[in-house]
Amino acid sequence: MSVHTLVSVVVPIGNPEAQPQKVVTALYEALTQGGYAVEFVLVLDGPVGPVERQIESMQCSCPIKIVRLQGGGLGESIALSAGVARAEGIYIVNVPPYLQTEPEDVLKVVAALEAGADCVATWRTPRVDPWLNQLQSRLFNFMLRVVMGMPYHDLNSGTRGFRKQVLEEVSVYGELYRFLPVLALRQGFRVVEVKVRHREERGRAGFYGVGVYLRRLLDILAISFLTRFTQQPLRFFGYVGFLGMVLGVALAAQPIYAKLFLGVGLADRPLFVIGAILAAFGVQLIGFGLIGEIIIFTQAPNLRDYKVEEVIEGGAEVVSTHGEGSRGPSDPIAAVVDLLPVTATKGAPEPLPLPLPEHEGALPPPPRPAAIAINPAASATATSEGPPREMENGAAASPVDLTTMRVRELLPGEDSRWDAFVTRHPHGSFFHLSGWRRCTTEVFHHEPHYLIVEQGRRWIGVLPLFLVKSPFLGRNLISVPYGVYGGALAESLHAQQALLDYAAELGRRLAAGYVELRHLEERPGVRTNSQLYVTFRCNLPDDPAKVLPAIPKKARAEVRRARRPQGGEEVGHGLSVQSDCDLDMFFDLFAENKQRLGSPALPKRWFAALCEEFGRKVVFHRVVDPQGKTLAAVMSFLFRDTVNAYYSGSLTGINDTGANNLIYCGIMEWAVEEGFTRFDFGRSRLESGPAHFKKNMGFVSEPLRYEYILVGDGAKPPDFHPGNPKLDLPRRMWSKMPTMFANRLGARLSRYLP
Repeated sequence: MSVHTLVSVVVPIGNPEAQPQKVVTALYEALTQGGYAVEFVLVLDGPVGPVERQIESMQCSCPIKIVRLQGGGLGESIALSAGVARAEGIYIVNVPPYLQTEPEDVLKVVAALEAGADCVATWRTPRVDPWLNQLQSRLFNFMLRVVMGMPYHDLNSGTRGFRKQVLEEVSVYGELYRFLPVLALRQGFRVVEVKVRHREERGRAGFYGVGVYLRRLLDILAISFLTRFTQQPLRFFGYVGFLGMVLGVALAAQPIYAKLFLGVGLADRPLFVIGAILAAFGVQLIGFGLIGEIIIFTQAPNLRDYKVEEVIEGGAEVVSTHGEGSRGPSDPIAAVVDLLPVTATKGAPEPLPLPLPEHEGALPPPPRPAAIAINPAASATATSEGPPREMENGAAASPVDLTTMRVRELLPGEDSRWDAFVTRHPHGSFFHLSGWRRCTTEVFHHEPHYLIVEQGRRWIGVLPLFLVKSPFLGRNLISVPYGVYGGALAESLHAQQALLDYAAELGRRLAAGYVELRHLEERPGVRTNSQLYVTFRCNLPDDPAKVLPAIPKKARAEVRRARRPQGGEEVGHGLSVQSDCDLDMFFDLFAENKQRLGSPALPKRWFAALCEEFGRKVVFHRVVDPQGKTLAAVMSFLFRDTVNAYYSGSLTGINDTGANNLIYCGIMEWAVEEGFTRFDFGRSRLESGPAHFKKNMGFVSEPLRYEYILVGDGAKPPDFHPGNPKLDLPRRMWSKMPTMFANRLGARLSRYLP
């Protein structure tokens, strides 16, 4: 974003109760604080004498254009078109003539346009108008979503944003201005929805007149026809016409039969008359549809209801823009943003890239979006680690211009770009992927805040966060819940510091106690940390036959005994590892194992969501005995060159069979066969039973660098974990519960145990 980016605010004014002075003053302050140049276009539509005097008395240094429509009372669609025609800004923001939403939230609309959206609809939440008005509005928008399949929640909101070419290509008239996002989407533009805070609502409260409801129904019918059938009119007229013909023939069939075979006259048979009229009407409608198809066919060369995003020729990217001021190549789009520029204090040290290992989560913005200054002392401490290291591709990190670096939240449509960044970054993990956010939000309803730090159009860091509200842990930001790894991924120390500063500020605004960063590797900087957990990883050999010999002697003997056929001279169990476990079977074993350990089990829908979201990146393995009975199962995640053996379950009393040793050996052999080079055994508490088991399998523990930014008064790192002696009694009680009750209660409690 450049300080020279011009935003045009168009305000249609059609009644003398408007408050243009408040609108101009508040929006000018918000947009200039966000770093934008701004102009106001006030369109006077009707006798608004007091408003004109108010405009003349305004004391504002920004450019103001007044467009007076002749006659007046022409409607908001015409006023909007007239104002946009005289606007000079790259981005257009249309607002009502009073402060319907919080002024700072206009920054979200502009940020979404900057990120690549062509049109931005807004969703007022929470609503502040009377409950009956809210109910009517929700019913109207619900009908639109059902009839047209559009995802928008609040088309009656008067605040919208769009690029100028949208209104140049989309015709609005009458009351169709409220359907501008729908029409723009149909025209091929990229449309997103952002949440804004509702501040005030004007207009009639309670029930409207019958005419209003009738007009709304007709509006829905009109917009449904315009968005679905203008290119295929025969579909609409044909459906209605064919229905009329069928009903007409059905009504007229019995009278005609009576006339032909029973000699009964038709003079006193109204069903025959009604049926004949319906059939004839149906034939006429089909004819109208055919005429419409002929017109469309002859005019098809002049129609263009699509937009070309980019054309790739010979490896070079040639971008076909939507017009002047359009976004650049392949920049996806989005929705809820909290824009907060990041600037550096004078004299800040040069940025350094993060040290790399040798191997391989809608918040209302603050009252005024002030800039975050990077602490030079903290940066100096962080950069004192040594000279810059090179990135893995051999290229040193480019210097960061702190004056153009900003932090914002992920926008809808940017998921693929997020995943590409995570996959490229050496510290990226499966839990950083956008699919983890979708599953967590869908199943547990935690509020995501996925942060991005960018320099110009280039991303230089990301940080996934979720707001988790728990009666056991309090209200905190976690990166990421239900995952063992998380935290910031950045290309430089300054980018990381910007993300962490923003996260701390976000935590304070959300009244969180702390920000938890589940870092795998050590990161520069001084923060509160926890040494409770360790992880276990190893490189895999290049041959499946080398997996078993690499396992320590005792565990290797367990694997061989598990595989050895039954009935031989030596004791054997005849077990085998298969990769065909279904979800139901796995969940039963997982839930049984968790209850045995005295912990609530995650809900089954969580695993179903992961399977649906990640598809082939989720694999199951199981151990079966000679009778085909499943003894143990493991759910693994595939990411880059690594297999993450993550969730597991087993029957009670199988330790002497060696099934647990066998299944992990089998997974590693399968991973080598599939071309993976790393195996991740996952997290365990230090000196716990699972940790000792993994060490016995030949893995070396690595400390996990879980860090905490304490932002709340009296906040401290959590101690609510299975190793806490205070939880011994609840754990024993949980293990004695009936299985069905434990699973149902655990599915609810797991939401609060991230």
